[in-house]
Amino acid sequence: MRSFVILVLGLLKRLAVRLFPPGWRHQVEAHHWEAVDLENARQVSWDSIECLGRMAVHEMTGGRWEQTMDVIIASMALPDPDHLRGLTLGCGDMACEHWFFVHPRLPFELVDAYDISRGMIDRARDLTDSLGLNVQYHVADVNYLELPPETYDLVVVAHSMHHFKRIDHIVEQIDRSLKPGGLLVAWEYVGPRHQRFSRRQRRHANMVLRALPPRYRRERDGHTRNRVQSQSLLFMSPDEAIRSDRILPALERMDILYQYNWAGLLFPLLRGDIAANFDQDDPEDRKVIDCLFQLDRLLCQSGQVEPSFSITIAAKSLDGPAGVSG
Repeated sequence: MRSFVILVLGLLKRLAVRLFPPGWRHQVEAHHWEAVDLENARQVSWDSIECLGRMAVHEMTGGRWEQTMDVIIASMALPDPDHLRGLTLGCGDMACEHWFFVHPRLPFELVDAYDISRGMIDRARDLTDSLGLNVQYHVADVNYLELPPETYDLVVVAHSMHHFKRIDHIVEQIDRSLKPGGLLVAWEYVGPRHQRFSRRQRRHANMVLRALPPRYRRERDGHTRNRVQSQSLLFMSPDEAIRSDRILPALERMDILYQYNWAGLLFPLLRGDIAANFDQDDPEDRKVIDCLFQLDRLLCQSGQVEPSFSITIAAKSLDGPAGVSG
């Protein structure tokens, strides 16, 4: 009964947000992220198992690299590498994004960073100021940005594009804003809208979950997880995965150099706090992690489950802007 009530309240919340003017909706979205304990959320997130990301990059590049920055450095073809300008959209607190702009081999003179939340930008500024990174922050709705042409050497969108509504327009603007030889790096949720797991994802994840020893399924409150569940709409931001199914088709307009679509099993399986039960430095746990990664790869590549996430590294489209909007 409690689950049903939470579901109904979540649906009512989402309906109310849709009915109110866009300005009010944006305030709700901004306040949501200002209230979230991001540090705690990151500690228990499924991708807190850091080796999974390295394995994905290794798979994406055919075994050449494990670090995204190595791929970027090898792929960029810039005429003026001493005067680099970067862009990040939906920058949040810059905890993830800043890493792309502080590498000693790619020193950025200036980074433009956009986010809808002034509170998140205040946190981000504290971080980047401490690093000596020159960032120009903008409080803005990314959905309606018109970016200057051929301005940026590197555009980073990390875990934020799935919060944008006008996906096609935003990808068009990114493509337009890249200099020749510049790159887009997108690490994104691309699964079903509002992170509602598909029937196939739930079926496979539940089978694997039941096969795991209880110690891997223990939640922080002491209970043992017996089935996967999507997060309640009540506790999501208004724009959570609002057009996530448009991301992969929109990215096809660019010149994709590398892409790995994955986590159709891993995300529903490890979502929540049980990821903390896996110690990637423990040999026994690492064997389990490796097995789960390979099973996820097989299921996603065979089409048995839809991918939940994508890592994409893309260059400016070969044909130039195509005037797409949406």
